[in-house]
Amino acid sequence: MRPPTLADSRVPNIWHPRTLLLKLVEVADEERVMHLSPGTRRATAAVLLAVVIQVIASPVASAYEFKRTLREGSSGRDVRALQIRIAGWFPAADQSLFDIDGLFDADTKVALQRFQAHYGLAVDGIAGDATFAALNALQERDGTTVNFDWSEFWQNSNSSCSATANSYAGTFEGGPIEARKIKKNVRRLMWRLEALRAKLGGQAIGINSGYRSIAYNQCIGGASASQHMYGTAVDMKVVGTTNRLTRDVGKATQLHGIACYSSKTHNHLDLRLQNEALPSAQFWYWPDRDAYGRDLADDNQPCWGETITTSPRTSKSSAGDSTEPTWTESEVQAWEKAGEPDDMGRGD
Repeated sequence: MRPPTLADSRVPNIWHPRTLLLKLVEVADEERVMHLSPGTRRATAAVLLAVVIQVIASPVASAYEFKRTLREGSSGRDVRALQIRIAGWFPAADQSLFDIDGLFDADTKVALQRFQAHYGLAVDGIAGDATFAALNALQERDGTTVNFDWSEFWQNSNSSCSATANSYAGTFEGGPIEARKIKKNVRRLMWRLEALRAKLGGQAIGINSGYRSIAYNQCIGGASASQHMYGTAVDMKVVGTTNRLTRDVGKATQLHGIACYSSKTHNHLDLRLQNEALPSAQFWYWPDRDAYGRDLADDNQPCWGETITTSPRTSKSSAGDSTEPTWTESEVQAWEKAGEPDDMGRGD
């Protein structure tokens, strides 16, 4: 879950220009600060005024500087930028890949229409001012999305790991590719998670493992070709939602890798088909199901939370029979804080 920010209505926005102007007046004129020397008051007021000017002059959050209307048949970098942002809205759940290639095709139109419908826009499959405004509203000034923060994806630290492994904590450094490329992958993953979150009713998503450096991944027993080392994967839980429902909705959100575990209580999600740095792993990876319709982990055991509730049924049955518990906000927060297990068993 994104840490509270100044954009959070529960946090006083002390840097809002209006608040700063009030503080400016307060410092200059209020009787309770009159014990300060005139020079100190003027200097403090000048600093605050400079900050006000800086805040006012700062550009508004912008998902991308779209400069033209985009429709079927359009092509270019702006179409690619649009596709990155709406890929999670492509509704196919049959392992049909949504291409991010800069070509506005029929699939792009379908994804855009789903996005428009969810956000109450005219469902015309044309990206114009209203669509761009909706996209802008979903992105912060630093390039993150409104419900996720870079810090949620930074490498963790672990007391059992070496100083070298832990030296990359709080960064995207130490991986098999450049940090800037890892950050680019993380940004793309954020947009996919925004779509998943919206489809699950806006429930908060908790992440306890995002990026891992090579050294850290080895220390905690991650898979030798883990997507986490490229910034294309997260281990996650969703508040008020079962793991099974998250996986099912994820299949219609262009999440190429979806994994669950028989002894671990989280889901793993990744974008492996669009990880160009690891072509050997560019394949769909979803759980198999047994005769009872339960999702199976790699050890061929039912994923955590999957129980037998009826007689054997087809592998196409839905999660409607699941008695799996949902997660409370406090449970997800505690799980996030705990970080990864000391040994992932080379399975993540």
